[in-house]
Amino acid sequence: MNAQALPYGPAFGLGILLPVTALLLVLLVVAARRAGSVTGAFVVVALWLRYTAGAYHLYMFKPLAGGLSGNALLSIGVIGFGLLFVVRPANLALKWLLPVYALIGLALLSAGLNGDVAGGINAGVKYAYLIVMTIAVFQALRCDSEARFLSWAMVSFLPLLVFQALSLALNLPKGSEDGDGLVWIGGYNHEAAFSVALLTGFLVGCFAKSAPRAVRVAFLAATFLGILLAGYRTTILAFAPLALAVFLSGLTMSVRRDQRAPMAVTAMVAGVLLVSVAALSYSESFTDLAAFLSDPAGLIKPPRDFDLLERQVMSARPLIWSSYIYAWADGTPLQHLFGLGPESWEGVFKVYPHNTLVATLYELGWFGVAAMISLWTVMITAAASAHGERFKLLAAHFAFFLLNMATMPFWQVEGLAFYGLLCGYTIYATRAATRPRPGPLRPIHS
Repeated sequence: MNAQALPYGPAFGLGILLPVTALLLVLLVVAARRAGSVTGAFVVVALWLRYTAGAYHLYMFKPLAGGLSGNALLSIGVIGFGLLFVVRPANLALKWLLPVYALIGLALLSAGLNGDVAGGINAGVKYAYLIVMTIAVFQALRCDSEARFLSWAMVSFLPLLVFQALSLALNLPKGSEDGDGLVWIGGYNHEAAFSVALLTGFLVGCFAKSAPRAVRVAFLAATFLGILLAGYRTTILAFAPLALAVFLSGLTMSVRRDQRAPMAVTAMVAGVLLVSVAALSYSESFTDLAAFLSDPAGLIKPPRDFDLLERQVMSARPLIWSSYIYAWADGTPLQHLFGLGPESWEGVFKVYPHNTLVATLYELGWFGVAAMISLWTVMITAAASAHGERFKLLAAHFAFFLLNMATMPFWQVEGLAFYGLLCGYTIYATRAATRPRPGPLRPIHS
């Protein structure tokens, strides 16, 4: 093991990483071969590569070529392979992707206006990853309407679960972001990305309908426990509506059709009880959240006006948000509209904005905020008209919205993978709902 990593905490050494990765690679090959299509295999492999690379952060965060880190090169490789060999050009014109293209255009425009073309390219690459993952999932579902490839995609998350289990077995914790406890993230760099990756695993388990019931339940339970052990409060809060939706729909659908109405009532009562127990269990962790929600406007003010106690609320998030908002307000009228440029906060602030809308306002201005809200609205509207999995899809989109309110999944490839999977499934489900169904066969008269 190696504990000299980045400032965040200890990491596994190559003596553990390499043999464990070799074993996991065998399972990946089996999963990719059985994914049912080239597109499905691409999704499985792309996810596995990202989550495995996270365990090698000591090496993958360093510049390897052209000033790009190993993680950046890996993402570019996935995008390039996807565009060349997986994505059908016609699917690039899916109407649901228009807000993403608007964000790319705004990122490039804002970067040009602020004299930082590199920042615009970096932002464009991240959104390209989202597009590739979304279309890949959509195409895989068109080849496999039973979503069998998602059953094999659960293998992609084994690196997270295995390395987390090893961190427990070898007593390799990390200090929590708040400094008030220990978290278990398997030698990964930070609990934010790790927990979002596990949340993606839970999402995959939700829709892996063809997996054996026992395997699916065990996987959902493992990712559920893993998220709790990772201890990232934002992800735990965002995870709640999706977990509740899975619990309610699972109980309701487990009985005969004529028994589903009373079971739904029973499930609702049980769900309320579970939420109450969870609220009591995490009451101390979310006390400052309740304080903020009681008067949010009171904590959005000039940073110099924060007293010592206010600086500690929600791990200083109101202070961070205010710093960005007032810095944007000090910009020019053109910057109010188009922002100060993608990734322009680096070198100016010590920490990233911890809120997607605040970050978008600072980087892309009012037009960027409008494009981001448009993307969320388009996808949630599509989920509301989806066929089959509407309840869980809406819960997943709400979970992603909550995630964006206190962290930045659009800044993390793990978050883009989550949203790409969710949007790809949403687009397929809404297309299935609008596709005309064949009518009854009519007899042919001679």
